[in-house]
Amino acid sequence: MTLIPTLTETLSRARTDMRMGLPVLIGGWLAAAVETASPARAQAMRDMGGAVLAVTDWRAQTLKARVYDGDLARIIVPGDADAGWMRAIADPSGDLMTPMKGPLQPARGRCPAPSRGHRACEIGAASACRADGAGG
Repeated sequence: MTLIPTLTETLSRARTDMRMGLPVLIGGWLAAAVETASPARAQAMRDMGGAVLAVTDWRAQTLKARVYDGDLARIIVPGDADAGWMRAIADPSGDLMTPMKGPLQPARGRCPAPSRGHRACEIGAASACRADGAGG
């Protein structure tokens, strides 16, 4: 028996880390659940550049965001957006308190690693994803 974690154990570790607010590296992309990431950690990730928010197609329909990747939408995070804005996009419970969220700019084109990571880790409502120094 090897001491290297299996794929199932690695995915479980990634899910746990994301639930605790820690970012995980998935195929060269840094991903974190915006629902649990601290504002300081979310800002540090934003400072790396190329932020994209992945939300389920159900949430995207509510936000009137276009879905180009089948079961999720990738939304480009504006340069002036903070962790509160990302949480407002991800969390429907505050929709009546922060009703004006758009217009949202979708990320189009080939579905990159963050979207596959989103599906693989089975994150809840949303993830903040960014390239590891390579931009979006």
